[in-house]
Amino acid sequence: MTPLSAIEQAMNGSMAEQNLISQNIANVDTPNYKAKKIVFDDAFSDALNRTNGSPADYHVVTDTTGSIQNNGNNVSIDNEMSKMAQNQIYYQALSQAASNQFLQFNTVLGGSN
Repeated sequence: MTPLSAIEQAMNGSMAEQNLISQNIANVDTPNYKAKKIVFDDAFSDALNRTNGSPADYHVVTDTTGSIQNNGNNVSIDNEMSKMAQNQIYYQALSQAASNQFLQFNTVLGGSN
């Protein structure tokens, strides 16, 4: 797997996580809603270590941690906002890494900056 493919896979996972966090936030007041989380099957580390074959995947599970509110909901808005901020920083770092890969391609191909 090329570095750019690994970055792409990690970006896709980050986007999926961002969507799930947004879904949790949207349901913060929904009675009996249980927060969801993405469980990565070591996707990024596997992607970096594999040379061929398909990379590992991720799946969505119900988050059973956290305190349950009176309405049966276990979404913590503070926790979700924190995860969202961390994920945004991670995605930005991945985006910069992808940009650096393209700059390297451009340099190798004799392009100008």
